[in-house]
Amino acid sequence: MPKSFLKTATIVVFAVMALYALVLVPLYEVVACDIMLMDTLVFDAVDLLLQWAEIFALILVLAFLLVGVWKVGNAPDCRKLFALLGGALLFKYVGAVLALSVVHGSLDITLDYGGYIVSILLELLPCALLVFLTHRHLTTQAQLKKEKDRAAMILGQEPKSELPALPFTKLFDRENPLQKFVYITLGVVTGIRALSYIASEIAYSMLGFAYHLSDLPITLLYLFLLVLLPSFIGYLIFFATVKFALRKDRQAN
Repeated sequence: MPKSFLKTATIVVFAVMALYALVLVPLYEVVACDIMLMDTLVFDAVDLLLQWAEIFALILVLAFLLVGVWKVGNAPDCRKLFALLGGALLFKYVGAVLALSVVHGSLDITLDYGGYIVSILLELLPCALLVFLTHRHLTTQAQLKKEKDRAAMILGQEPKSELPALPFTKLFDRENPLQKFVYITLGVVTGIRALSYIASEIAYSMLGFAYHLSDLPITLLYLFLLVLLPSFIGYLIFFATVKFALRKDRQAN
């Protein structure tokens, strides 16, 4: 794995993780604990920024995973990248706990930190899925290329060169296998976030807060703002990050 690529991934991913954990998490806690602000649009805006930043941070991890595995050609040789990005995800949660400790003046050991374990496992799921799909495709394609080259050599023909799957040439391309994997993976991310949002709404109603049919439009609006819209923007960020990472790598080499 080229050091220049690892350096780029480190700077970009850790910067966004630090913004989330060390800035937005404590800011959210301060606003949520302020009686004057907790029922205002300020709280909604901070909550929106927090959730968007969490989605975008995960998508950056996914983008660098895709480029890294593609560059190397297989997953086993990407251990340094996996350790780096796994450390970035861990830093997000550890940083958030430390930031909350600063806000409250001490580390609260009574909090349910088990929720963080569930959250990080849910984030590792799409990461593992994307790595698996990309690795399987690349190894299969490498084997097919060997067989085609061998057949061409036997026939005395020049091996046919195929267009590389990266960088992406179209924003949406159903013919590009790697982009298909991105659609699947981001679909999983969106689905998990949507289920989490629905579960929180159900839990909220179970606490005694009545839910009426007239609340449905607001619920759908927040589902769009907190899950669907950032997921779509996240795909655009994924697309741009892949191009950025490849361009920086070419410049370094």
